[in-house]
Amino acid sequence: MTVVPRILFVHAHPDDETITTGGTIAALVGEGAQVTVLSATRGEAGEVIPADLKGLEGDRAGLARVREAEIAEAMAALGVSEHLFLGGSAHTFEDSGMEWGVDGHAVAASTMPANALCAAELSTVADYIAAVIDETRPHAVLTYAANGGYGHPDHVRVHEATVAAVGTAGWRTGRLLFVDVPAEVAHETFDADQPGFADTGFAPAKTIPTKPPVNEIVVAQDISPVLGAKRAALAAHRTQVSVSGGFFALSNGIGMKIVDHEYYSIGVGAPISEQKLAAGPAPHVLTDLDIDACDAQTRSVSGTAAPLRRRRREPKKPGFFAYAHAVVLAVLIGFLGAMQHMNVSVFDLWGATVILPWGLALALLLTACGLWHLKTMYLSSTPMLIGAFVIVIISYVLGQPQWLPGSDIIVTGTLRSAAWLIGPMLIAAVLAFIKVRRPEAAR
Repeated sequence: MTVVPRILFVHAHPDDETITTGGTIAALVGEGAQVTVLSATRGEAGEVIPADLKGLEGDRAGLARVREAEIAEAMAALGVSEHLFLGGSAHTFEDSGMEWGVDGHAVAASTMPANALCAAELSTVADYIAAVIDETRPHAVLTYAANGGYGHPDHVRVHEATVAAVGTAGWRTGRLLFVDVPAEVAHETFDADQPGFADTGFAPAKTIPTKPPVNEIVVAQDISPVLGAKRAALAAHRTQVSVSGGFFALSNGIGMKIVDHEYYSIGVGAPISEQKLAAGPAPHVLTDLDIDACDAQTRSVSGTAAPLRRRRREPKKPGFFAYAHAVVLAVLIGFLGAMQHMNVSVFDLWGATVILPWGLALALLLTACGLWHLKTMYLSSTPMLIGAFVIVIISYVLGQPQWLPGSDIIVTGTLRSAAWLIGPMLIAAVLAFIKVRRPEAAR
């Protein structure tokens, strides 16, 4: 069979996809591949270049909206029809920001918002990326190397989370590749003596911020036929990038050449044969990757479609906050339910007296909602069972007038009080057998 290659690019901010992998994206699209670009954040902390847009600096929401429009324009220039933001409508990860270290490389910012990418648990970020992998079923995934290119903490976090996601997703990706720049290419990129550089008005680099390659570079993707598309996509990111001729600069004004190759190492998955590498890096990110064999995992032996099997993920165990939350919620429910459960309405129905125990029904409904909230919030039955136990203890204490004066709102001789005393534990026992799963990331 012939399968259309599916490739997923995972990046931290709008413009990263174009700067580091834009040529590869355009080349793959031109070959007919199905390309998906995933951006982890909207680049809310970015500096702004155009003077007329400087007011967006510090306006995280406003800059996010502009950068959403910019990446949409860049995707059109590269020919990409499927671009996603990590978390979709379920969760928003924000740009963590960065500062320049004394060595000329990026370091973590001194402050960051609570929902910043680097403030989130690594497992949470990885789960959302894994959900996209399971949805798009890529034959190859491309992201940053462990050094984040120049050390940006969001780049490093995306690298770590993507590696984890490839390992935990139900879909088995054929190859995970990392953007890795050879030292000589980094020098060429920042070489101010190249023809045309003096006409750009950009500043020459005093130091090279790109970090040395982490792994062996095995792919040199030739992007010379699509340099025009990459240049147009760079220009689309106008708040972050200035373009002049064959060069571009970020907010620091330091000029960089738009080179005609993009380089990668392989993290995990299908290697490239020694024979192919004997003459140097392979010319394509899919070299020696058996697309048909990779795609065959979605079919059973008979050839009929079979569902993907997801590897079980161990849920994170609830911590102290979960149990404190359960106790506080249970105390409130215990008091409210105990005071409410004896309320009834009495009706005369065709000469017969009908008692409607609406107070008990309301108290048990409140209990069920509270326990289900604990179960689904922490993906565990333990906080829920603790909550049910606390409700029963509160109700029992309130039924012992010899312990606390006036504590006799629980009348143990009535059916309603008996139902209230045992109801919470019965509800918890039933809910304990209902399985809940972590929501998948929305597209």
